[in-house]
Amino acid sequence: RLEILLRCILETGVYELLARQNVPVRVVIGEYIDLTHAFYAGAEPGMVNGVLNTLAHRLRPDEISNFDLKVESGGRAAKVG
Repeated sequence: RLEILLRCILETGVYELLARQNVPVRVVIGEYIDLTHAFYAGAEPGMVNGVLNTLAHRLRPDEISNFDLKVESGGRAAKVG
């Protein structure tokens, strides 16, 4: 069971992955990690990263195949390679 705020963050992140194809995956994930950090200090940002990253691999496999996501210490997803 998820807290309402965390569920809303995940739902809007998934919406962006599905409906906003013009926004790069790494930007979507990075923005929602940052948003989660604004409200949570625990493990929640990591969970948001994991969920959105997993869904991005399923929803946008062509875009994901162009780069590997790596979370840097600042919480931003970055292009590696």
